[in-house]
Amino acid sequence: MHTEGLSTMPDHYIVTIDGPAGSGKTTAAQGLARRLGIKYFNSGALYRAVAWLGLSAGIDLGDTPRLLARLKRTRIETREVDGKERLLLDGRDVTEELSRNEISREVYRVADPAEIRREVGNLAHRLNASRSFVTEGRDQGTEVFPEAAVKFYLDARPEVRAERRRLELEGRGERISREAVLRQILERDARDRGRKIGALRRTDEAVYLDDSDLSREETVERMVGVVKERLGI
Repeated sequence: MHTEGLSTMPDHYIVTIDGPAGSGKTTAAQGLARRLGIKYFNSGALYRAVAWLGLSAGIDLGDTPRLLARLKRTRIETREVDGKERLLLDGRDVTEELSRNEISREVYRVADPAEIRREVGNLAHRLNASRSFVTEGRDQGTEVFPEAAVKFYLDARPEVRAERRRLELEGRGERISREAVLRQILERDARDRGRKIGALRRTDEAVYLDDSDLSREETVERMVGVVKERLGI
């Protein structure tokens, strides 16, 4: 095993997984974190939390100043429950509510403004100070945590990603056709890649992995191998 540089390895490290919607980032990140024995952090949940705050308070999601003010006066915490990290807003666990399709459809409206992205980025760093963790999203390795020790870009064919999303929604009792989900996926792809700030992009330093035909276990296993090789652990 390659061991050069172990003496300079930091006490904590970051692994990022970026990629389009439905590529399996969350499942892979959670599995990878478990295998490495470190924390999993869902940065995208913070944007969903902003959308939830706005919708719950009757704030137009296009009203950035009001949303930002609401965000700044909200106490945001993470807590591990039964091995899974939960997101609490002013003491209320909203983790499950953040996965509703209504939030998924509207979250892009709060993910564009530079002011909100800056505040969410600062919050992500505060919540994870001095700990090793795996995080996933759209621009974790490129914008939020450019200092990450290992970066992945996880991808899958659009029809595969759409079916995964449909099954996820169906599991929560939300009925939607394959065609409608695929349309939403493709629309989100276009938005995510065309953003002026925090655009989804694949860089040379990120390890590319297409998991269209891989099981969850196979995807995680490949990632574990890369991390161990890169960090010498």
